[in-house]
Amino acid sequence: MPEERQLPQQKPASYVDLRIANAIALTEDTNNCNVREGVVISNLNAQISAKVIQPFSIQLFPSEEGYMAVSNLCNICELEKTRGDAAHSYLYSLVNELVWLQKHEESLSRPLQEELNRISTYIQIVASRALA
Repeated sequence: MPEERQLPQQKPASYVDLRIANAIALTEDTNNCNVREGVVISNLNAQISAKVIQPFSIQLFPSEEGYMAVSNLCNICELEKTRGDAAHSYLYSLVNELVWLQKHEESLSRPLQEELNRISTYIQIVASRALA
């Protein structure tokens, strides 16, 4: 039976986190977004912060509804109206995914353990009240 995951619901951010915006660089091919080492991703709804410890890319694909953000770190995706919103939502979802995987590490299937290891290679939680 597949594992059922329930990630925290998040409300759309009504502000732009300038630390993230300054650290995300759209490449000349604007369908790629490079996330630099050292970026701190703060998710105020869940009181979680994570730090990028190795750079990675987010791919942005246009769709009828806006842009879909994906990467090779895990099989989550985010759909938003703009490239920037899609990239930001993807980063927040990636942090939420890491938190969920860490909380349930003991009971994860092999593919989810591999996903946890892959995500942990690129980002790490630096502050969290949700894990306590």
